[in-house]
Amino acid sequence: MRKKLNHYVKYWKSLAGIFAMFATGSAGLAAVDPEPGVSRATLSNGLQVIIVQNPLAPVAAVMFNYKVGSDEAPGGFPGTAHALEHMMFRGSPGLSAGQLADLSAELGGDSNADTQQAITQYFFTVPAEDLEVALRIEAIRMRALLKSEKLWDQERGAIEQEVAQDLSNPEYLFYMRLLEALFKGTPYEHDALGTRPSFDKTTDAMLRKFHDTWYVPNNAVLIIVGDVPVAPTLDKIQRLLAGIPPGKLPPRPEFHFEPVKPQTLRFETDMPQGMAVLAFRFPGADSPDFAAAQILGDVLSSERGKLYALVPEGKALSASFSYDALPRAGIGYAAGNFPAEADAEALLNRMRAIVAAEVTKGVMADLVEAAKRLEVANAEFQRNSVLGLAMEWSQAVAVEGRQSPDEDVAAIERVTVADVNRVARKYLVRDEAVAAILTPQPSGKPVAPKGFGGSESFTPTHAKAVKLPAWAETVVNRLEVPPSTLHPVVTNLPNGLRVIVQPESISDGVTVLGGVKSNPNLQTPAGKEGLSMVLEQLFSYGTKSLDRLAFQKALDDIGALESAGTNFTLQVLSAQFERGVQLLADNELSPALPEEAFKTLQPELAAGVAGEIQSPSFLVGRALRADLFPPHDPVQREAKPATINALGIRSQTCHH
Repeated sequence: MRKKLNHYVKYWKSLAGIFAMFATGSAGLAAVDPEPGVSRATLSNGLQVIIVQNPLAPVAAVMFNYKVGSDEAPGGFPGTAHALEHMMFRGSPGLSAGQLADLSAELGGDSNADTQQAITQYFFTVPAEDLEVALRIEAIRMRALLKSEKLWDQERGAIEQEVAQDLSNPEYLFYMRLLEALFKGTPYEHDALGTRPSFDKTTDAMLRKFHDTWYVPNNAVLIIVGDVPVAPTLDKIQRLLAGIPPGKLPPRPEFHFEPVKPQTLRFETDMPQGMAVLAFRFPGADSPDFAAAQILGDVLSSERGKLYALVPEGKALSASFSYDALPRAGIGYAAGNFPAEADAEALLNRMRAIVAAEVTKGVMADLVEAAKRLEVANAEFQRNSVLGLAMEWSQAVAVEGRQSPDEDVAAIERVTVADVNRVARKYLVRDEAVAAILTPQPSGKPVAPKGFGGSESFTPTHAKAVKLPAWAETVVNRLEVPPSTLHPVVTNLPNGLRVIVQPESISDGVTVLGGVKSNPNLQTPAGKEGLSMVLEQLFSYGTKSLDRLAFQKALDDIGALESAGTNFTLQVLSAQFERGVQLLADNELSPALPEEAFKTLQPELAAGVAGEIQSPSFLVGRALRADLFPPHDPVQREAKPATINALGIRSQTCHH
């Protein structure tokens, strides 16, 4: 499922009348949107503003989206946008780095930033009553950066350390090679991170020039989501941001994609499991094939599909298909994890055959409809997060160029089986695939691993007290806890189950989260370490009344996401809530626990544990436990291949 998809269902009464007031009474503001719950304006300097009302909590998420990223970086300097993102937290005229850090900490919110190929985003989550503070901060930062080569010298060291960490990660090196193979000769052949040689040559003057060129209001989209009044919010935006002059934008880079040359990349990894990958160049968000490609990815990744079947067949530890879309192109890739001693080539060849069969035979119509239902349901669930909703609107409007996330959902609903099969034939071309095998080669060194990519947090852990600007002092000195919007209903059922219900009307989705009090270190019999690990895996094999495929189909039929075990979850639309809870209860209380599945899982998990206990992350944890706890403390217990291989199916049913 594409994570960036979202849908804001029309719920609130229209505020067109309020916007009409701004259209006639405020220079530079224009009423635009008739959509209930969503208000739009464009300032005279070109800044696009969208306000999405969401009363889920008394907070506001503020996202400034600058339509510039690594795509626009000067030749030879691929990390310029990323470096500028860092320098935006080093201060601006009128707001020092210390003041920015102190304000972020005092507000108790979350400030963050993210640089991608086509966008750079800055976001604040703050109490709704402090929205103006976030707007003032971003207005100051849009105007200018501090002129200081010394500050860049300091930040250069931090960003080069980040680069060094990522370059020591085999998965990142694979990702870099994959980008080059799929997008050679285009701006996409590099990611947004940057390189140490280019940062060594980058100057403060270059970064300020990049800022002044691209960080202008007519190249920005401001998204505000939260419990905020529209008219006063627009007044603040007009007062703080309308005076920033627009800029003349340079031409955007051109994209000329070359045919993909088939190849197989090979890497060694310190991860406990290996990975086989089969990647294809997929359409971008600007393509008419975009929606069908999303559904194709969902179909290929379905737990009723042939690719996932590699897991219950014992041929892979996990198997899925993912689709990562950029504006002009994307990556569709099948990935399967395997134990350290497994035959990676055999797994890769099996994945090739499965993908090829989907192209020649066509996809199952039932899986297409299931994927569409799940995408639409997932769109509804995105409304249950204020920041998440702001991100979805930012993705749809600032990155994809839509009017709203509704357009993505509408396109999904129009997809047909014929569309999906056509897209499969067009993009799943065997002779244009890039394969990769990452083979586990544990070093045995207890070095803590670090992932790569994603947004970076600049919220300080400990902020030093500094004198704040006058406009910030009043806010910081005011300590008011807003009234709670939570009114849970707590019920204790006769069987002892405690149920807490928090009613919300912001979406038509229901989320169930629960847990069984459990501590494997205390409850697992001696010599059976790993028992709970195996049991958790067996919950995915259906129930006593519905086998694995039938149970997954029942979930697909109602567009639900479910998982059972010690921690159980359910996400389902309210209209299907009763059926969803029936399925969750059946899985939690009456799992099938089939012996055949147990026999398949047992050697897989034993092989996985053999690799895990040699991995850097495990060795770090073991070293910490040895120093922090007594030798015979239950926390020192470890699952080993021998203890897993000694288990029987009866031990699973008894433990359940």
